[in-house]
Amino acid sequence: MASLWRGYISLLQRYTLPTQMATGGVTSGLGDVIYQQGIEKRGWQNHEMYRTRRLIMYGSCCFAPVANRWHAVLNKIQVGGWKTTAAARILTDGVFFAPFATCFFYACQGLMEGRPLYSTAETQGIKDRLGERLWGTVWKQWAFFGPAQIVNMTMIPVYARPPFLNMFAIGWSTFLASANKAGGLAPATLEADILAIEVME
Repeated sequence: MASLWRGYISLLQRYTLPTQMATGGVTSGLGDVIYQQGIEKRGWQNHEMYRTRRLIMYGSCCFAPVANRWHAVLNKIQVGGWKTTAAARILTDGVFFAPFATCFFYACQGLMEGRPLYSTAETQGIKDRLGERLWGTVWKQWAFFGPAQIVNMTMIPVYARPPFLNMFAIGWSTFLASANKAGGLAPATLEADILAIEVME
């Protein structure tokens, strides 16, 4: 186990962004699997892989590159000693990045679902969905990640900060999976198949 961890840290140092992207994809996908199998108890035969794929895509290709650049920016903040610097970084992260990350999540998931920007008679649009859920999600994010960020900003080197938070993000991804499931859209082909079955019945 120790050798695996050392190998992972070595990959982070040598190939920072690709390793962060792989980590983000794994933790996001695992969060959805935990939600579907552990909470919804769907069983593997009824597992909705399109939901897992969307979260893997978000965690690896969407969120990880943004988080990589954001932590590089945070690392440049220097205010007095290490305590005030850490406090400034945590405050900046909470005030600016938490709301942005919430908007980014629902926007990315909406685009992957094929959801329109504005609501129609049949479908809630990305804009209304975000307005409905933004601050409730941000408050939960502050409560969940606040203590983790204190450790992250004071003890963890910058290249390892996104993956460190991804360890906590397994739990957060489970919450996001549940949040996006409420009112989520299935792929168009799946909806067509369901409709066809209902017609046959």
